[in-house]
Amino acid sequence: MNETVAKALCDANVVRFGDFELASGRTSPIYIDLRILPSVPKSMEIIAEELGKAVKKLGITVVAGAETAGIPIAMAISLKTGLPMVYVRRRPKRYGTNSMIEGILTKEDKVVLVDDLITNGGSKLTFIDGIRQAGAEVKDVLVILDREQGGTETLEKEGIKLHSLITLKELLDYMKSNKLLIEEQYNNVIAYLENPEAWEAK
Repeated sequence: MNETVAKALCDANVVRFGDFELASGRTSPIYIDLRILPSVPKSMEIIAEELGKAVKKLGITVVAGAETAGIPIAMAISLKTGLPMVYVRRRPKRYGTNSMIEGILTKEDKVVLVDDLITNGGSKLTFIDGIRQAGAEVKDVLVILDREQGGTETLEKEGIKLHSLITLKELLDYMKSNKLLIEEQYNNVIAYLENPEAWEAK
């Protein structure tokens, strides 16, 4: 576990407990709001430093932020590493160049797609397609947090490797060991992660 990352996320108060509808349409007892990180500069700087270390190991030439949460994250990585940054739209804009890519991307570039987190990975495929349509190579996705709900497997089918700074279970374990959540909350989320269908059917 990366305790530096876990502490930075907890200090930014990104974890919410309750009943939340995810982009996938499923219900979850936990929501990780990483979009607030740019509003907490100290935590954002720590996360950017860790992301920068991860990116340097990948041998890529461009950092691509996924619209919208991945854009400030990619910018932070770019400033930390000196690597150029682009961002990828969810769909082509309907005017001007009609491109999904904003920024300079060439067919020689090796790209890492950056986003805040991953659940089942389905939404990442659109961004990956956008990068590939531009002619660049993408073999890696980097997120701050992996919810461990199928994202790795979804990306593997497309020849993409997932990298994350921390998993949801690791974050929960950190919170539990530091008494930042109660036992009932911990057990409820673990039960959900182990069997979402059974949890939703309760």
